[in-house]
Amino acid sequence: MIDRRLKFLAIDDNQDNLITMRALIREAFPAAQVLTATTGMKGIAIASEEDPDVILLDIVMPGMDGFEVCQKLKTEQRTKEIPVVFVTAIKGDREHRILALESGAEAFLAKPIDESELTAQIRAMVKIKTANRLKQDEQGRLAQMVEEKTAALKAAHTQTMELLESLKESEEKNRRLITQMEQGLAVHEVLVDSDGKPEDCNFLYVNASFERLTGFKSQDILGKTLTEMMPDSKDFLVEKYAQLIKTRESIRYEKYFPQFEKFFEVVAYSLESQQVAVIISDITERKRTEEKIRYLSNHDYLTGVYNRRYYEEALASIDTEENLPLSLVISDVNGLKLINESFGHGLGDELLKKVADVILKECRDQDVVARLSGDEFIILLPNTDESQTSKIVKRMRAAAQEQSVGAINFSISFGYETKTNGDQNIQEILKNAEDNMYRHKLYESASIKNKTIDLIMSTLYEKSSREMLHSQRVSEICEKIALKMNFDQDDISQVKAAGLIHDIGKMGIDEKILNKPGGLDLDEWKKIQRHPEIGYRILSSSSEFSELARYVLEHQERWDGKGYPKQLVGEEISIQARIIGVADAFDAMTCDRAYRKGLSVAEAVAEIKKCAGTQFDPEVAIVFIEKVLTTD
Repeated sequence: MIDRRLKFLAIDDNQDNLITMRALIREAFPAAQVLTATTGMKGIAIASEEDPDVILLDIVMPGMDGFEVCQKLKTEQRTKEIPVVFVTAIKGDREHRILALESGAEAFLAKPIDESELTAQIRAMVKIKTANRLKQDEQGRLAQMVEEKTAALKAAHTQTMELLESLKESEEKNRRLITQMEQGLAVHEVLVDSDGKPEDCNFLYVNASFERLTGFKSQDILGKTLTEMMPDSKDFLVEKYAQLIKTRESIRYEKYFPQFEKFFEVVAYSLESQQVAVIISDITERKRTEEKIRYLSNHDYLTGVYNRRYYEEALASIDTEENLPLSLVISDVNGLKLINESFGHGLGDELLKKVADVILKECRDQDVVARLSGDEFIILLPNTDESQTSKIVKRMRAAAQEQSVGAINFSISFGYETKTNGDQNIQEILKNAEDNMYRHKLYESASIKNKTIDLIMSTLYEKSSREMLHSQRVSEICEKIALKMNFDQDDISQVKAAGLIHDIGKMGIDEKILNKPGGLDLDEWKKIQRHPEIGYRILSSSSEFSELARYVLEHQERWDGKGYPKQLVGEEISIQARIIGVADAFDAMTCDRAYRKGLSVAEAVAEIKKCAGTQFDPEVAIVFIEKVLTTD
C-alpha cells in the first residue's frame, strides 16, 4: 500500500453529501482519489472495476437501499474484501447497527460527520483492505508455488517410476541412479509376523538427500527397524506400507514427523517381494505459510481473538441442539474513543489487547471469542446456562477492574442472553444480549468517562503546573461573570466547568512548547492553535461533555470573526465561549511569563476596553470590568 495511491468510493444519492464527503476525505488524505456514485447499482459497478480501498455508503437511496448494496458487494468475488462504512443521517440505533452487521459492513457512522471519527475509521478500514490485499497476494503466490511444486512432483514421479523399473532389473544399478535424485529416498523391507501381517520395516537403502533431510546417517540407519529409528511414526508407516503392498499402487500423503520437526510430502511405491521405495520432500515452509494465511483470515490482527468473519461462520455451526443451552455475551469497552483522542491510538490499542486477554483467560477451550468492531467483543458459550454465564461475566468484570494501561483504569460493559430451545431465533438472542449490554453501559460508561477526563486534566497539569493554576483562575472568573450576568445556577456551574477544562486540548501539545521560556515560532504557534479542536474531539466523544465541547471549541473565536478555528462572528459564538475568552485573556495578560512580566490590572483593563467590540463581546467585557473587578 505504500506505493499505491489510496482510492475511496462514496455512494450517496445526495450530491451535496458527496461534495462534503469528498472534501473531508481529501483534507485528511490529500493524495487520495475519491470516486462517487449516486445509485447503488452504479456504485457496485465502480467498486467492481476500480477496487477502492474503502466504500462509504448511505442507507436511504432509491432503488437499492444501502443494506442491499452492502449485501451485494459482500457476495461478489471482486468486491467482498473491500471494507464498507455506513455514513448515514439515520440515527445509529441498535436496530440499524445490527442490520449493518448482518449486511456485512465493517463500521457505522452517523451524520453529521465527525471529521476525526471519519478519518480514524477510514485509516482502520485501509489497514483491513491492506491486510486483505496482502492475504490475496500471498494466496496467489502460494497457489503458484503449489502449482510449480506439483509440476516438479509430477516430473519427479515420472523419473522415479523409470528408476524403479530399472531397480527391478538390477538393485546396484538402481541405487546408483537413486542417489542422483534431489528428493530423499529410502528403500524398506516390510517385516511380517507368523500370520503374514506387517509389524515393522528394515531400512535397506537411503540416499544422501534422505540423510540431509532427516539427519540420519546411512551407517547408523541401514539394517535398523522403524521401531528403533522412528518409534513415534512406526505404527502409522507400517499401516501405510501394508496398504501399499496389498494394492500394489503408489500412495501420496503429507505428515508432520516430530522426530525431524518437519512436514514431509511422501510418495511411496511397491517394489518386488516385501519391499517399498519412499520419496520424501520437505514442505515445512509451505505448511507454515498455509497456517499463517488461515490464522490471518480467521483472527483479528490487533488482539489475536477471532474476527467477525470467523464468528459468523462459528455461530452458524454452534447454533445447534447439541450445544444448548447456548449463551451469547456482548461486551463493549467504555471510553475507548475518549482515550484514543486524548492519549493516542497506540494506548487505545494496548487497552484492547488487555481487554481481549481478560476475556480469553476466563473462557474455556470450546468457547469462541471474537472482536466485532473497534470496541465490541462477542463470546459464544456452548452448553452454558444463564447461571454459569453470570458467573463467567462476573469473573471477567472483576478481572477487568484489576487491570490498567498506564494510569488508565478501564471498564467493560457486558450483556448476555441464553438460548434454551431450538425454536428461539439466534438473532433475537443476540439483540437481547446487546440491549442488556447497553443498559449496563448507560451508567458504567459515564463513570469511566468522568474519570478519564480527570486523568486527562491531571496529565496536562503534570506537563505544566502553570496550566493548572491558569485553568483554576479562569474557572473562577467565568463563574463570577456568569453570576453578574444573572445566569441560573446550572448555567453558572456549566460555564465554571468549561473554564476549568477550556485548555484540555493542550493535552495533545508537546510539553516543550507549553513550557517554552521564550516566544513561540510560527510552527509552534500553529500547533498551539490546534488545541481548541483537540479539546473538542476529546470532549465530544462523551455525551456528558458534548455541550462543554462546543464552548471549548469556540473559546478562541473573536467577536469580529478573526479568531480560530471557525472564524465565527458575534453571537454565532456561544455566550459561554465569549465569557471564557475574556477570562482567559485577562489571566494571560496579568500573569508573569519567563520572557515577559505580566501587565498590571489597570493595564489589562485598558487592553480589554480597547479590544471590546473587536476581540471581545462588548457586553461581557463591560460586565467583567464594571461588575466583577469592582467587587473583588
